[in-house]
Amino acid sequence: MDSGTDNGWIELRVDLKNKHGLHMRPAQRIVETAGKFRSEVRVIKDEQNLSAKSILDMIEFAAYMVNKAARDDHEFTIRARGPDAQAALKALEQLVETRFGLD
Repeated sequence: MDSGTDNGWIELRVDLKNKHGLHMRPAQRIVETAGKFRSEVRVIKDEQNLSAKSILDMIEFAAYMVNKAARDDHEFTIRARGPDAQAALKALEQLVETRFGLD
């Protein structure tokens, strides 16, 4: 986790290391987890910068990441800013490390 981004944002680099990339069930779990916190939480990849709390944004992001995964590109960034940003990123990091509870 990097705590030194601009405007109070902290970030987490995510490498899914998963041949299927980010699909709907993990995207839904991200929304559920991010929604537990008051901080703003965003998912970022290339020109994509979307809310991790919005299922519609995460559907769009998941579709983008599936395309990237087809080219062996599994990395993206999660950013958070707000009163519980550190806790939000820690929870999302744990979610990714446990493979979204899907194993």
